[in-house]
Amino acid sequence: MSGDDVKSKLVAIVSEFSEMTGSLPSLKEFLQLLEWSADGIYSTPLAFEVTLVDGSVYSGPEDSKVPELDDSIFSDAADILAGLFDEGNGVGGSPSELAAILLSFINSGMATLVDLSDGGVSRLSIESAGNAVRPEPGDILAVPSVDGWRAVIVVARNRFGVALGIFRDRFDSLDSVNPRHATAYRFPVYSDDAQVLNGSWEIINHEEGLLSAFPAEPEIYHLPNSVWPGQNFGEFGAAEDPSGNIRLIDADEARAVGIVSGSYRQSYTSDFLQQSLRNFTDCKH
Repeated sequence: MSGDDVKSKLVAIVSEFSEMTGSLPSLKEFLQLLEWSADGIYSTPLAFEVTLVDGSVYSGPEDSKVPELDDSIFSDAADILAGLFDEGNGVGGSPSELAAILLSFINSGMATLVDLSDGGVSRLSIESAGNAVRPEPGDILAVPSVDGWRAVIVVARNRFGVALGIFRDRFDSLDSVNPRHATAYRFPVYSDDAQVLNGSWEIINHEEGLLSAFPAEPEIYHLPNSVWPGQNFGEFGAAEDPSGNIRLIDADEARAVGIVSGSYRQSYTSDFLQQSLRNFTDCKH
């Protein structure tokens, strides 16, 4: 597969994203899609770091539509990455070669990303997580917060991301983090495992018995006014499970999850979630 072939396939991915969401992806969403699709293809998880032409490190918008995407786009992106990784094709076998292809694509103008113009990126690197271990369902994570430490449990991994169950209790030190008798927020949140892979959050235990406090396959919620081709999200909104099944919700559930107050988020980046833990409230979760 030539470099031009790869770029053509990536253009198709951007188009597929636009058709699913009704908008072009940001660079952050495009790279996040590839990161999630790479699971199981490379020996260790991949994380992108982008430097813009003005020398600043790109962070992108807080919100991401990647957790809303159908499985098909992840499968299509995984096929591209798997094709690059195959030995003997002469293209993109290593992370550094993949980074070079993506940098050329992003700066070529073919990407049509919503937040970058041609030539806006000076450097794109892919940092391997090395020997870091991906957290699995049942793993207890210790998360530092401005007011102490919080306990989080990995509930599930699916197309929406990493579902995290959050406990209300605050702990004074890392050694004291133990959610065994803590009260959990009702609704898990979807995030990523970047803060675990970079060492900011620690896996301190594995307690599958605590998973019973949360749904096995947490849903995401859609606002009643969401624009989604061919879908009606009802008067109060709708919930979608990881298999793509959608059910309409009533006013009480919309209020409980935070749709009515406007506090609900479909997903958090792990660094933003860490910053937000102090302000979690019952009306959100």
